[in-house]
Amino acid sequence: MQLLSGTVLLTVALLCKAASIGTLDGGSTIPRNGITTQQAGGSETTTVKSDDTTAMKSSDTAKRPSTLEELVKQVFASDDTTGRKPKLVTVGNTAADLTAAHTDTAVTSGNGGSTIPNLQENEMKTTSTGASVKDPSSSTIASVPSTGVVYNYLESTLVQKGFVKCYDQPYSHYTSSADLNACAGSEFVFVGAKSSSNANVFSIGAFGASVNVFKNTYSTSQAYYDAVGGAYWYRYPGWSFGFASSTSVNLNSCDYNNPDCSHRLCFHLDQNSGGYRAGCTVGLNGDSTWRKVIYKSPPSLPTCGVQYDYKESDLIQKGYVKCYEQPYSHATSSASLAACSGSEYVFVGAKKSMGASSFAIGAFGVTSNVFKSTYEQTNAVLDAGGAYWYRYPGRSFGFASSSTVNLHNCDYINLDCASRMCWHLDQYVGGYRAGCTVDLNYDSTWTKVIYSGKNLPTCSPVAVPSCGVLYNYPENALIQKSFTKCYDQPYSHATTSADLANCMGSSLVFVGAKSSSGSNTFALGAFGVSSNVMKITSSATQAFIDDGGAYWYRTPGWSFGFASSSSINLGRCDNNNPDCSHRLCFHLDQNVGGYRAGCTVGLNEDSTWRKVIYKGNYLNSCSPDTIATVESEHTTANKGQ
Repeated sequence: MQLLSGTVLLTVALLCKAASIGTLDGGSTIPRNGITTQQAGGSETTTVKSDDTTAMKSSDTAKRPSTLEELVKQVFASDDTTGRKPKLVTVGNTAADLTAAHTDTAVTSGNGGSTIPNLQENEMKTTSTGASVKDPSSSTIASVPSTGVVYNYLESTLVQKGFVKCYDQPYSHYTSSADLNACAGSEFVFVGAKSSSNANVFSIGAFGASVNVFKNTYSTSQAYYDAVGGAYWYRYPGWSFGFASSTSVNLNSCDYNNPDCSHRLCFHLDQNSGGYRAGCTVGLNGDSTWRKVIYKSPPSLPTCGVQYDYKESDLIQKGYVKCYEQPYSHATSSASLAACSGSEYVFVGAKKSMGASSFAIGAFGVTSNVFKSTYEQTNAVLDAGGAYWYRYPGRSFGFASSSTVNLHNCDYINLDCASRMCWHLDQYVGGYRAGCTVDLNYDSTWTKVIYSGKNLPTCSPVAVPSCGVLYNYPENALIQKSFTKCYDQPYSHATTSADLANCMGSSLVFVGAKSSSGSNTFALGAFGVSSNVMKITSSATQAFIDDGGAYWYRTPGWSFGFASSSSINLGRCDNNNPDCSHRLCFHLDQNVGGYRAGCTVGLNEDSTWRKVIYKGNYLNSCSPDTIATVESEHTTANKGQ
């Protein structure tokens, strides 16, 4: 009799769902109309094809059940077997930590207030990821593991990092797409739940890249991996919004999966219902104590890199104030720098004369990073502004477009000389260099200048000819143009976001493929403005044009590459065949190499073909025959030192 009763109840529940008269997660109503997989604006669909045998061969689309049979399959399916399954990544705590925090607790379910023991914690597994990304809680680029889902996270930490609260409502509040849109526009977001308005910690939360967190999804059983924060996200308009620690969810209409319940958060979205869950605490649709909270990151310093011919008037218009101006013959001291440390940002540059209206060379940076003491002779530190800085008391102060410097006493490296600036610090002598112009220790014409300010600066436009995709381009031409190699690996190497981050800091990049390490030409390649090429994109079907003439995409957890048109098909790498010779794609933040160099595809395990990236600052012609050379005034390593 008990079994029969259970069967009847289950059948009734399933029929109710099919009839759209209720949900299993707390009673919110689901409309019966179907949905499409097209994104808002009609510019993108989520249906993609697999690029090779390493990717799941199916569509990312999912539709609501139209028959009882489909409904039964959805209710009892532990995952969407027709969807791609991104790799698992680190959950922010260890299994031991989670067990200590949650074992033997009882949680309220949404099923009539009954309690269920939290048994999943003892079985939880965590795996680490080697992906290096921009740390959401930092203003500088860092090589760190993805955070994943976090627990007992201090709200004060977000405030200290400059994050701004954009949504804070009780769980009973009806969350809408407008609420989420109000939190978009920044680089990162933090979504979490607090047990009350007075709580100073988030019981559960997760960081993510805004473009990934707020992207519309249309699967009821699959969440999508954000490589920046390490959690899996979904935003199903008319259904729900939230995250989990794995790809498996069950949206009906919020995620009511019980496995790993402590790692799940879900808000009903665009419905006449609040709720629904904060970890294993569910059935919060009408709860006025628990809080739903979203923070967004502060506006970030644009990655300008080293700037050239930057107008001084642009700094003044932005409200920047001059705090240091002396001829190169002046002996710069730590006190000189300290006088410029009162604002959030600084611009450090060199003018050819006191009366010049623009800076021959300069760079923006976060003040606390730029003026931080360093004690390494051969290594500069990357700042959010895109330049690499050093301040070695008693030696020198300056920047470069790469981490490689040689402070003896000032940086005297000639390679990529145009992007280097160095002043002697706390010595009896002035100098030393402004780009390739060196030995300025006693020069009274060239001028050293620092501006400080609180407003985000505007990068100067980067001039690059529209070369498009290039073929058989000589590698030696890049070296002669003062480009430096920052990435060179066989196609079998698994490219990461850290590899790309290592190639930032200069105005331009060249990305290409060689048929072997011994080849002296690139089978294909393309120039691009660094900030455009390295910009995170989220479309599986559209690449974006850069001034260099190629169309680029960078989707963490999927792929990075270019094409000669905007049309691509990332499943996970671009597997489009039209114009195949103009396409290059590397898998990104995955455990596999590859994938293509023009029409040569399936290179995931190939150890002969090479993936190569160079970075530089000047490109006056697409032709390799036009070589820009700069004479250095520095003839010996110690001259003028």
